Amino acid sequence: MRIISKSIDQDISFSLPDVPADTQEVLFLDIETTGISRANSTVYLIGCIYKQPEGWQITQWFDDTGLDEKMILSSFLVFCGKYKYIINYNGNRFDLPFLRARMEFHGLLSDAASFLSMESVDLYAYIAPYRHLLGLPDYRQQTVEACLQTGRTEDADGKELIDTYKKYLLLPSLEMLDILTLHNQANVEGLLKLLPLSAFSHLEKMNVTVTRAQANMYTDHEGKEAEELFIRFRMDFALPARIYAGADHCYLKIEEDSGILKVPLYSEEMKYFYANYRDYYYLPAEDMAIHKYIATYVDPNRRIQAKPETCYTRKTSAYLPQWSLYRTPFFKRSFEDKSIFFEFSDEMKKDRAALSDYAAYVLRHIIFRK
Repeated sequence: MRIISKSIDQDISFSLPDVPADTQEVLFLDIETTGISRANSTVYLIGCIYKQPEGWQITQWFDDTGLDEKMILSSFLVFCGKYKYIINYNGNRFDLPFLRARMEFHGLLSDAASFLSMESVDLYAYIAPYRHLLGLPDYRQQTVEACLQTGRTEDADGKELIDTYKKYLLLPSLEMLDILTLHNQANVEGLLKLLPLSAFSHLEKMNVTVTRAQANMYTDHEGKEAEELFIRFRMDFALPARIYAGADHCYLKIEEDSGILKVPLYSEEMKYFYANYRDYYYLPAEDMAIHKYIATYVDPNRRIQAKPETCYTRKTSAYLPQWSLYRTPFFKRSFEDKSIFFEFSDEMKKDRAALSDYAAYVLRHIIFRK
């Protein structure tokens, strides 16, 4: 077994939801294995970064014989006993279950109480629900680091390094040792630089302030003239990566704490359907429904009992879409149409708070769509 410890040059401000600011309770972890099977593969390298009074430190436990897995696991368990939080990337699915399985294989679970009680903070979990916003080809740590522009230059593939490790066991060299340990070090240092991913957790409770809103005409993909509400807004927090997304002809772009939202605006005639149709008559000539109380003054030959699909009044105005009952009264193009809208009134156009609330509503529809 080889243990490598050294200081690293990092100046990272530490902030994570539900994790105390005392960084000396926190351990950053990444492991390297000979495969993905917990039963047939082994851990050959464990890397941890932690905060000391004099700065950030990294310690790596390396199985340099291929026979020392139990030894590096035992040494790691002794080391991590004083820590309460373990920060990782996709570790809840891979690193931590793998370590537990190998500890169980070697009969070390009785010594692993402190490790097993540590609270895991998986940075991947912060972006997992929002992958459609980033649109990355994959969500490996290196890919996400590139998206966040962490400055990482090491880009070795963990699977390829398995062959490097096997070659090292046959003919050890400092060059191959550096390749193996520096990849692991880059992964663990990358965790420090991926801490801003926690900002995605604020999306669920975001506050939005509209700074500008205007109606624009544009040509759609079919070459037809269309209208949209163009909204500029600010959020009460900043995202670490630029995002683009869309849903139901609405489009979103966010960069740091500022964003642009485009929502279709429909200037046309729509219908408001009354719920209690039995209390209404339909006037075919006027193409509208009126309440029976008023209809007593209408010639009976000009009126018929309203049905659900004919119990409406028509109105030409500007309308905005809604996908749940966000605002009433709601309008439809026809009784069978599942799309619903509300009137974009002159009062709302001047109401910055109402525009901000609607912008937040549309953002949530785009971001949290199923």
